[in-house]
Parts: sequence; C-alpha cells; structure tokens
Amino acid sequence: MEKSIHALMVILVLLVLESASMATDFSSLSHADECSLLLQFKESMSIRKSAFDDSRAYPKVASWNLNGSGGAGNCCLWDGVECRFGHVIGLDLSSSFLYGPIDSNNSLFNLIHLRTLNLADNNFRSSQIPFGIGRLSQLINLNLSDSFFSGKIPKQISHLRNLVSLDLTGNPMLTLQGSDFQNLVQNTSETVRELFLSWVNIDFVPVSLVNSSLLISLVMWNCGLAGEFPTGILYLQKLQILDLQGNPNLIGYIPEFHGNSELKQLIVAGTNFQGSIPASIGNLTHLNVLDLHSNALTGTLPASVSNLTQLTYLDLSYNNFDRWKLPDWFGKLNKITNLSLSDVNLYGEIPSSFFNHTQLEELYLDGNQLKGQLPSSLLNFQNLELFYLDGNNISVDFYLFLSLKKLKHLDLSGANNISLSVIDSHKNESQPMFINLHMASCNLKAFPEFLRFQHQLEHLYLDNNNIEGLIPGWIWNISKETLKELSLTDNLLMGFEKHSPVTPWVSLFTLDLSHNMLTGEIPPSICDLLSLQLLDLSFNNITGSIPPCLEKLSNSLVLLKLRRNSLQGTIPNIFTNGSSLEMIDLSENNLEGQVPRSLENCKSLQILDLGHNFIVDMFPAWLGALPELQVLILRFNNFHGIIKRPSRIKVSFPKLRIIDLSYNSFSGDLPHQYFQEWSAMKESDTSVEYMLAFIMENDHLGVGYWLSIQITNKGVMTDYVKISKAFFAVDLSGNMFSGNIPESITTLSGLQLLNLSNNELSGVIPPSMGNLIRLEALDISGNKLSGMIPQDLVQLNFLEFLNVSNNKLTGSIPLGKQFNTFPNDSYMGNALCGFPLSKKCGDLEASKPPKASFEEDTESDFPNGIDWVVILIGAMTGLVIGLVYGDYLSTKYYKWFSQRSRR
Repeated sequence: MEKSIHALMVILVLLVLESASMATDFSSLSHADECSLLLQFKESMSIRKSAFDDSRAYPKVASWNLNGSGGAGNCCLWDGVECRFGHVIGLDLSSSFLYGPIDSNNSLFNLIHLRTLNLADNNFRSSQIPFGIGRLSQLINLNLSDSFFSGKIPKQISHLRNLVSLDLTGNPMLTLQGSDFQNLVQNTSETVRELFLSWVNIDFVPVSLVNSSLLISLVMWNCGLAGEFPTGILYLQKLQILDLQGNPNLIGYIPEFHGNSELKQLIVAGTNFQGSIPASIGNLTHLNVLDLHSNALTGTLPASVSNLTQLTYLDLSYNNFDRWKLPDWFGKLNKITNLSLSDVNLYGEIPSSFFNHTQLEELYLDGNQLKGQLPSSLLNFQNLELFYLDGNNISVDFYLFLSLKKLKHLDLSGANNISLSVIDSHKNESQPMFINLHMASCNLKAFPEFLRFQHQLEHLYLDNNNIEGLIPGWIWNISKETLKELSLTDNLLMGFEKHSPVTPWVSLFTLDLSHNMLTGEIPPSICDLLSLQLLDLSFNNITGSIPPCLEKLSNSLVLLKLRRNSLQGTIPNIFTNGSSLEMIDLSENNLEGQVPRSLENCKSLQILDLGHNFIVDMFPAWLGALPELQVLILRFNNFHGIIKRPSRIKVSFPKLRIIDLSYNSFSGDLPHQYFQEWSAMKESDTSVEYMLAFIMENDHLGVGYWLSIQITNKGVMTDYVKISKAFFAVDLSGNMFSGNIPESITTLSGLQLLNLSNNELSGVIPPSMGNLIRLEALDISGNKLSGMIPQDLVQLNFLEFLNVSNNKLTGSIPLGKQFNTFPNDSYMGNALCGFPLSKKCGDLEASKPPKASFEEDTESDFPNGIDWVVILIGAMTGLVIGLVYGDYLSTKYYKWFSQRSRR
C-alpha cells in the first residue's frame, strides 16, 4: 500500500512540475493571440473543392469566428483545433479544401505550442514547405501528405527534435536530399517512431536509420531509392512495418533473422532484392504481410515459411525461383486471404491440402506450368472473390466456379481446358455475378450460356477461341448498364443474329471484333454506343461504306480501326471539332475519293493509315498542322503531283517520325523543304518507350493500348505490334521522284529506315549520308544514280540492310565494317567491282568509265577537243606515246566526271 501511495505522490509532483513548466512556456503567447493567429491563417487560404475530394471532406475553417454566440468565439471549440491549458496544441485541417500557397511568414508558424499539425489532403499549389516549420519546435506529429507541396524539403525540418511521426506521403514533386534526410534521422533518432515518405524523391536510405531504436514504421514506396539498403534496419527491435515497394534501383537481400522480432509487415515488392529467402524467415512469427513480388530472388521457398501462421497476405510473384511444386505444408497457412504466386516457376498438380485455405479472397496462380484437374474441393473457397489461373494447363469444370457465390473476377485464359457441359441448369439466382471475366484461348466452341444471366459484367474477354457462326441476339441484353469492354477478337464469327441491340451499352468504351469473318455492313447501332473509345472491326469481310453516323462518336473515339475489309466509297467527313481520335486505320480497303478535310479537326491524332486503297488526291500538306501526328501512311494509292510545303502552314508535321508514301504517283524533286523541317526525325531518342493510346475509364486513366502499324523494313513487310518512340522511318519508294538526292535529307539524323527505291533519281549518292549514323536500312535501288558509293557510308555502324542495285554506279565497293556483310544482290545491275562481287577492280572492264549520255553532257565543262587530242596523239606518236597520254587523260577524265557528278 505504501508503495502505491509513494508512486501516486511522485506522479502528482511530476504533474505539478509539468504544469508549472508549461505555464512558464506559455506565458509568452496568450489564448487570444493564438485565436487571432488562427484567423489570420484562415484569411490567407482560399476554400476550393475539386471533383476528386473525399466525400468525408469539409471546410473546417469555414466555421471559425470570434464573434459567434454560444462559445463560438473560443477557438478551442473550433473544428480541427485542440487545446491544452488554454493553448492551441493540435491542429487537424486534413481534407478541408484549403487552396493556395503557404509561406514562412504565415501566422500558422507562430503557434509555437503546436504538438500536432495535420494539413493532409489539401492543395497548396505546388508551393514549398516553408522553412518557418522549424519554429514549431514542440511538434510531435507532422502530416503534410497529399497536399501538393513541391521543391526541396527545408533543412529546418530536421530541427524538429521532438518528432515522433512524420508523414509527407503523396507529394511527388517534393525532394528530400540525402544530407537533410541524414540530419533529420540523426536529430530524431531517440524520438521518431513513424516515417511515411512515399512518393517523395529521395536518393538513398541513410545508414544512420539503424540507430533509430524506437522506429516502428518506415514506409518509403516509389521514392526513387537507389544503392544498397541498410540491412541493419531489419534488426530494429521495435520495427513492425517496413514498406519499400516500387524502388527498382534499390539493391538488397533478406538477412538472417535471429532472436525476437516485432516485424508484422515486410514489403519490398518491385525492388532489386537478390539472393534466396533464408530459412530463418520462419522466426518472424508475427508477420501478417509478406510481399516480395517483382524482385530477383532465386533458390527455393524454405519450409520454415510454414511457421508464419499469422500471414494474411503473401505475394511471391515474378521472381526467379527454381522450378518447384506447391508443398503440402502450404495448407498450414490457413489465415491467408490474399495469395499471389504468379509466374514463380510452379509446376505439377495442385495438392489437396492447398484447398484448406478457406479464408482466401484473392488467389493468383497465373503464368505457371500447373496441370491436372481442379478437384471439387475448390468449393472450399467460398470466400473467393478473385481467381487468376490463366496460362496454365489445368482442366476445369466450370460448374465449380458457378458455385462460388462471391466470385467476381475470374481469368482462365491460356491453355486451360474448360468444360461447360453442366452449366445450363444454373440460372440467375444461383450463380455469381462476375465483374471481370477473361476466357481467352479456352478452346470454346460457342458463347457460354451462363452469360445470359450476367448483369454486372464490366470486362468480358472471349478472344482467340473457336466460337463460330453469328453473335447471338441475347448478347446485347447482358450487363446493359455496366459493360465497359467486350473483346471477341480472333474467332470465327460471321455476323450478327440481330443487327440492333435492344438498348445500347451505355458504359461501353471498348468493342473489339477484329480478326473474325464478319460480313455485311457495319451495323448503324454501333453509332449509339456514345461512350465508345475503341472500335476495332479490322481483318473481317465487312462491305458497304463507312457509316456517316460515326460522326456521333467523333468526340469519344480514341482508336478507329477498320483495316483489311472490303469497305467502299469515300471517307465521310465525320471528324468534328473536339475530336479525341489518336489513331485512324482505314488501310487495305477499297476506299476512293480524297482525304477528308475534316481530319484537320483531329488535334490529338498520332497515327493516320490510309494505305492500300484507291484514294486519288494531291499530297495532303494541310495535315502538317496537326500537332501530335507522328505516323502518316498513304502507300499504294493514287496520290500524285509535286510535294511542296505550302507557305500558309506555319508548322509542318512537328512530331512526324514515320512517313510512308510508297507506290503512288508523286513526281518532281524529293520534298527537301520538309526534310529541313521534320525536327522530330533529327532527334537521337534512345528511349525504350512505345506509342500508347490510353482509354479512360470514368475520367481516370484506364487501359493503355499499344499503337501498331505495318511498314516495309529491310525489304520485308513488317508488322509493328508496338511502335518504339525511338523509331524513325521515311519510305518514298515506287513513285516518280526525279532529280538529285538533296543534302537536306542527311539532316534527319535520327533515321533508322530510308527507302527511296524505284524512282527516277539521278546524280550521285551524297557522301554526307554517312552522317545518318543510326541508319539500319537503306534502299536506293531502281534509280539512275551514278558515280561511286561514297566511302563515308562505311561509318554507318548500325546498317543491316543495303540495296543500291539497278543504278548506274561505278567503281569499287567500300570495304570495312557493315560493308563486309552485304550480299551480291545489294549491288547487282551496276558497273561495280570488289567484294562481294566476283568482278575484281583490276579487271579492264571494271576500270572503264561509264559512257556519258547526250542528256548528261549538256554543259561545257569537258575540256575542249580532248577526244581529238587523244586520237591525234595516238596517230602521230604511236603506241607508246598513246599509252602514256591515254593514262594521263583517263585520270583527268575521271576527275572531271567526279566533279560534275557531285554538283
């Protein structure tokens, strides 16, 4: 009893001392002063709502008022304000619609007694975190997350030596420099327990963090961390949460664990952790989340993982494990709700014990080599909401899935053997309502009947099956309010049982019916799908004309793909102001007329492919005003005339990277003015990015689709399923261009493909073409080019394909580097000699200069009477003198010819 009284007395004394101390500290700032400072802060901010604000958000400062009744004048009673001993010690203004910059002179930073400051989820308009934050020396908790701060985090933040929790999450324009981070860690090593720094730009993790003995949570995902992670942090006794996901340049390994550990969440997904998982990981018996996906882990999964019986989340996907089978002990982890084993080199059958995971809600087994029959014990997964099994060789009776009432997301695509024999008896009331259903490449023969009763589908993929015949009429009635994506590509479909849906899918943004056998005309009902962004009917047998009613979709469509059908007539003027189109592919049809002028409304257009039609027109130079156009393909049409740059167009194809005008009837000189202005082709972009079109879902970034084209490269028609942003190509072959190859073409230094073949070009090959150092394919065959192949071309180190055949070239073939690899066909039809041809350059025939035609010899540069001089000398002085002077004059003739050809 005495001990209890003594302890109580000590506590009372301490409270008195603290009160006296606080009274002394607080004497410098009165309660009224602090309320006034709060009002000044309110006046410095605007209140502005946005479409993305949380429904729970409200403007807390709106009710602040000193003149209110009922105690409203007491700021300690205001929303978001906490007081102690009459002073403001806490301010929670999170999600308060605060808008505007904040600077160091703001009255907020004079509230020197603040211990908690929460400004999360506001918009401070990319202003910097003010250095005035350092004046709040009593701060224990600071939360500035998701508030649009930017710039360098001030070093004054490291002066907050009492910090227990710091949250700067979700400010991707913020930068925390290594030295400032180091100081912050050192100054708070005895107090800090929580560091939430996700999306802040930080270059490395300070080693001194291993001294933060009270640290409980360290969350730094997507920070751009690089270098080696200090493994000692994992040995901190208090550490419960370590989350480093999304830092692909962060190197590390999972260390040995000995002794007690409080670790509950170990998340290093999307980093560069290497090595194997140690057996000692089984000592982390408090773990409930283990996420190691997308690393470079190797070896095998230790059996000690079976000790982690508290696990509810386990993700090992996308690592380089040795080939392994699912072990029986996996069944012991029966608390798991989320299990991801995608692409981890699993093989063999799934053991029966695996189906003991009755708490599973999400299961990913895709991308492995699993085989066998899914047993009826799958029905144990009654809590399952998501199941991805695609890419395996599993036999499945679909009846089992229709008995999992909570299942909403199912992917069985790939080599799965699907049986649908028993599902007809399952009606709407007894089957799950799917949201995502992927059954591509499942060897289906018909549309699954159970789809009749699906009313909540958003994404339905039945690609690459053997579904044949007509698309049934009932398909239009499923999920009328919810369906967003429908993909039936790569089947044997021949048409529509009903041309018009009963009511259109009001939310549909993707309709892909490509690579089928569809006949008849494009059903006008498609024009009623007013949310449609991707329409792909390519590779079918569709006839008729392009329906003018597609004008109704001009502002919603992003991709319009009608390639390789039998469409006829002219291209209608269906492209309106505000068009969202990024790709239009009408190639390989029977379209006529001119290029529709309404295309100039497509300000977002990146790809226009009208190739292989019967279009009769001049070069549509007005397309040069489209600011985003990167690919223009007009090949195999009836375009004609001279290509000139109109002076009235201020900008000419500013982003053009690929142009194919081959096999038309263009004439005149090559378009040298355009060569001077195609600035995008003068870049040396070495990025590995590909051209994408984004399909938006509910005003948020949705699915990205690779943009694709077909173009002749290295003599072969090539399909580019993805178009590299570093690929630049010009194909002007098969026309009637004449004159010289202009020097301006050699300024297109980014070119990888250049095809000028089968024209009427004359003159010499410009030596400056050796400046096209990124060139991989050069075809100038089938012209009237003369002179020698310039030695400068030897410096084209990336050249894999060369064709100069069927010209009037003479002299020796350059030797060295890539020129040692080209075959005979590259040079045929010329008067060339040297490797790889059998004709040696010492041969008499090979050394003869070409005969100048009358047309080529219209100038008077040739020395007067030189032919007569040679004849006269030969007659008067005999064979010896003739040979001597003949050699001299042959050399002089060659110099003249070279000089003239270079003009």
